[in-house]
Amino acid sequence: MSSVRKATAADFARLCRTAVEAFVDDPVMRWFWPDDEEYFAGNGSVMHSAFRRWLAHDQTYTTDDCVAVAAFVPVGRPAVDVPPEPNEAPPSADLLARFAAIGTIMAANTPPEPHWYLNLLATHPHWQRQGLGAQMMSPIVEICDRDGLPIYLETETVENVAYYSHLGFTVRSEWDVPLDGPHMWGMIRQPHV
Repeated sequence: MSSVRKATAADFARLCRTAVEAFVDDPVMRWFWPDDEEYFAGNGSVMHSAFRRWLAHDQTYTTDDCVAVAAFVPVGRPAVDVPPEPNEAPPSADLLARFAAIGTIMAANTPPEPHWYLNLLATHPHWQRQGLGAQMMSPIVEICDRDGLPIYLETETVENVAYYSHLGFTVRSEWDVPLDGPHMWGMIRQPHV
């Protein structure tokens, strides 16, 4: 069984590659980047901005080989200042519109009560179905159970709804993303006290 540890900046490239491989068929990721050439370009570059933010929160967990990762945002979703990468091209107008559309509707469905936010849970396809996802969540699950706080997430497939239901999450809301975006579910796990 793999051990769980906090991710560090040294894991950045491997975590980005793991997430890109894990989300190759994800409805949201492929709505943002439908073209394979762009999605797979730059050794996981579509994940760079997100992972810089997640690592800045210091609540990202992984395995020693970085084949699984969970990125959490603490209660209150504090902002982090993450400068852009050198030579990073600005997103296209279309991509910015999609980011704005999904951000607005996700914010409208975010629970008002204090909660931890599971922003990403990813396991490389070659290592899926071995319990690594649940392991990656375990440090924050323990904190939430101890402190009486829920965990909230969004997901985009019926299969993921079933997976998270197995981990104790229930559907809180569901919606369609504007601009022909995917259908999404907001799910919450209440603390086990």
